[in-house]
Amino acid sequence: VSVNSSMLDLRLANADRHAGNILVCKDEEGGNYKLVPIDHGYCLPEKFEDCTFEWLYWPQAREPFSDETIAYIKSLDAEEDIKLLKFHGWELSARCARVLCISTMLLKKGAARGLTPYDIGRILCRETVNRDSEIEDIVQEAEGHVLPGSSEVIFLETVSEIIDRHLDKKFA
Repeated sequence: VSVNSSMLDLRLANADRHAGNILVCKDEEGGNYKLVPIDHGYCLPEKFEDCTFEWLYWPQAREPFSDETIAYIKSLDAEEDIKLLKFHGWELSARCARVLCISTMLLKKGAARGLTPYDIGRILCRETVNRDSEIEDIVQEAEGHVLPGSSEVIFLETVSEIIDRHLDKKFA
């Protein structure tokens, strides 16, 4: 899987990245093969419960992001992207926007700490259908800490603090 494909899947909380929607294409210039993700129809779901990344257990997923990719990830701004989508006629529901903000936050924090796509993907994906993913646990913890009626900004700040604590504990 290419770094760009994994980064996109992580950021958009892709809930449908399986072998059937990854094409193998031959590069015309060098004759090398590359993987091209297709079918992004189940990106930006309302919840994290269905995140699935076929590439998660491929050896390439354990390779670190390059400095150039980390710089790009650092520049991501979910709120600006939500505004851009709205400008182009696609208004995300509040729940989908929350998923984009949280997944972008996790990607940025993980990349800044030197985590690989595998490390970040394991936080987003469930190990089994009946066990919530780590990100689902983080969101539930934040929901338990924030008073009803609090703003989305307060909620996301709480999620940010919990993600920091979680990453510091898990990857110290």
